[in-house]
Amino acid sequence: MTLIRKIISIKRKGQKRSKRLLIFDDQSVFGISEDVFVSTGLEVGSKVDEKYLLELEQKENDHQAFHAAVSLLNYRMRSKAELRKRLAEKGYEPGTIDRVIQKLEGKKILNDELFAKAFINDKIHFRFLGPVALRRELIPHRLDSELVEKLIQQAYDEISEEELVERLMAKRNIRPGQKLTQKERNRLLAYLQRRGHRWDVIRTVLDG
Repeated sequence: MTLIRKIISIKRKGQKRSKRLLIFDDQSVFGISEDVFVSTGLEVGSKVDEKYLLELEQKENDHQAFHAAVSLLNYRMRSKAELRKRLAEKGYEPGTIDRVIQKLEGKKILNDELFAKAFINDKIHFRFLGPVALRRELIPHRLDSELVEKLIQQAYDEISEEELVERLMAKRNIRPGQKLTQKERNRLLAYLQRRGHRWDVIRTVLDG
């Protein structure tokens, strides 16, 4: 037998992010956000069953997860994989996360290609990273490999890897072709390789 509950009172709770408390005739209480409440059309006297309450609970979870995701994206751009991980850490179920990501993509708020472009641009222009390090740092974001290669190629067409190596050397007051001791040379090579630059490019710039 399906349990039917009747709403005998509806109370508002909170000011900044107000909620509605639905109080039923069996004295049970169900809390939902103002936005979800408005979408339901519920009022005093409305009768609901357990199935409806489960659907309402899912709707509320989706609503909270969506706002948590928007808050994370307002802080900075993120990939779908990173956002999925952060929402999971907050305790949201996979199904809820899937629906939120689909909604965000539909609203053009979440876009892996735009994220990848911004990520690559930032790493190249502010940290002077080479392609090896870029690929390594992009791995956790689980982006499409063809997309990553295309964007990396485009990025290094705009600013060459050689120029980035020269900028890193300049930060250490070293000029291309400058004579170095073997120790200085080895130290510089290790530094440039840690920044993800390829050996053949490094050697070309170093030897001037």
